Amino acid sequence: MKMTKGGITAPKGFTASGMSAGIKKSGKKDLVLIYSEQECEAAGLFTTNKVQASCVVINKQHLKNGKAQAIIANSGNANCMTGKKGFADSRTMASAVAKLLDLSKQDVLVASTGVIGQPLPIKKIVTAVPVLVGALKRSGSKDAALGILTTDRTVKEVATEIIIGKTKVRIGAIAKGAGMIHPQMGPPSAPSSAKGYGRAQQGYGGAKHATMLCFVSTDAAIAPTALRVALNTAVENSFNMITIDGDMSTNDMVLLLANGMAKNKLITKDSKEATVFGVALQSLFLTLAKLMVRDAEGATKFIELDVTGARSTKDARKVARSIASSNLVKCALFGSDPNWGRIAAAAGYSGAHVDPWKMRIYIGKELVLKNGGPTNVATAVLDAAFAKKDIQIHVDLGLGKQTAIAYTCDLSTSYVKKNSAYRT
Repeated sequence: MKMTKGGITAPKGFTASGMSAGIKKSGKKDLVLIYSEQECEAAGLFTTNKVQASCVVINKQHLKNGKAQAIIANSGNANCMTGKKGFADSRTMASAVAKLLDLSKQDVLVASTGVIGQPLPIKKIVTAVPVLVGALKRSGSKDAALGILTTDRTVKEVATEIIIGKTKVRIGAIAKGAGMIHPQMGPPSAPSSAKGYGRAQQGYGGAKHATMLCFVSTDAAIAPTALRVALNTAVENSFNMITIDGDMSTNDMVLLLANGMAKNKLITKDSKEATVFGVALQSLFLTLAKLMVRDAEGATKFIELDVTGARSTKDARKVARSIASSNLVKCALFGSDPNWGRIAAAAGYSGAHVDPWKMRIYIGKELVLKNGGPTNVATAVLDAAFAKKDIQIHVDLGLGKQTAIAYTCDLSTSYVKKNSAYRT
């Protein structure tokens, strides 16, 4: 596996474009198109929030046959909680692209990110689509990566090359996300009601919204089951293990298109080739996930939280995410206050099996808790450890052999200020 350039258009047969359609008041790029020359095996994972944007619901419907060929995405407006009109607008986005590219509208996937509860300016999007299609190019990844950003400060695009048999295969991806980040994505579930929202999904409001999106391309020839397994595993160990503010978005999604144009030996489930592909995909996702945390709204620090000694992987993940999501822990990190008692408390309420007499906590290399009480580490040493920009916290539960790693950031005054006036 080696990293390469080109992002989402690094694999054969993919083009992309990004432009300003006037959705954002700033005039920055806000409309994106990704297209494959050939129809793709396609898979997606989506937010498990009970409130889901129209694009999430519609993509689940479009992916029933496991095929797709294009993705259109807008930023600056989430098109969520916008009633039946919102669903019609998402379908219009897909139809506008399908018509110009001579595709079935079911082969076009849709994504939106921005503020919840505001009508999508669909006329601006429809007017811009011909220009967007005309701008498709092999070097268009950067424009697409820019076009999906909201409160992000940096572009997030990666690509890698692997060998399947004797054939070079590429995987490329772009992503965004800096706030409202606490993904827990899963596969498409049962269809929603006719109106698009399940019974537990009612409720409207102009909530702040940022979302994580990730679009992935590959020229690998891969069986549908192998594609889904690789995607599920990679997301579970990357995006689903980060948190910025503990708020799960209504629009989170990862979409993966595989067009087979590398003409490699077909990758099948549980094969050696599937392992190679899966490892590469997870590595790309982990890189993007860490970039999101480092780019978090108002963040000044990056934290890796390593949990070991758990009875089960589920327990390890619960503890890691509980600590990573604790506002008190995150505030202590921002203030460089080594208040490790908050770490212990967050582990204790995680819902996992925890024995405070067996648990050990390390800040960097410094052991601060063992046998149910503090160690004799000098305060100055711990102050220095918490003052670093990159901090590692290790919690050994002492109950088993299972592990998990979560990634988070501090909670700063800048984050509070930004999100106290997100819409204004």
